[in-house]
Amino acid sequence: MIKEQVLKALSALGFIPEEIEGFGYRFDYEGLTLIYSEDDEDSKCVTLIAPDVFDISEDSRTAVLEAMVKLCGKMKYVQPHIMFENQVWLNYQYYTNDNEVTATLIEHMIRVLAFSTITFHKIINGDDNDD
Repeated sequence: MIKEQVLKALSALGFIPEEIEGFGYRFDYEGLTLIYSEDDEDSKCVTLIAPDVFDISEDSRTAVLEAMVKLCGKMKYVQPHIMFENQVWLNYQYYTNDNEVTATLIEHMIRVLAFSTITFHKIINGDDNDD
């Protein structure tokens, strides 16, 4: 049910999600690849992911971890995490509590992830101006 609501909302927003077998659906927003990851229906959650927003090198690992912590303090609801040992991914998980998933909600989630990606890059590049 949640899956159908999310796909309907994405379609209403003009996106054409491509299925990633066993994982979810991929779509692009202003040059940013996003993924709708299917959650267990019992979790009542919608999860959108911005994959591979930054590649971690051995030299940058400490700075990336510090930037991830700083992002958590700036952006509510977005969680950065490391995938495949060297990629920063961002996700936004929303608990629906049996409420309908709307295009307005999905649009909000997409915009927050896009802004969080920009914010992460500003932090890692030292352009966030609030130390």
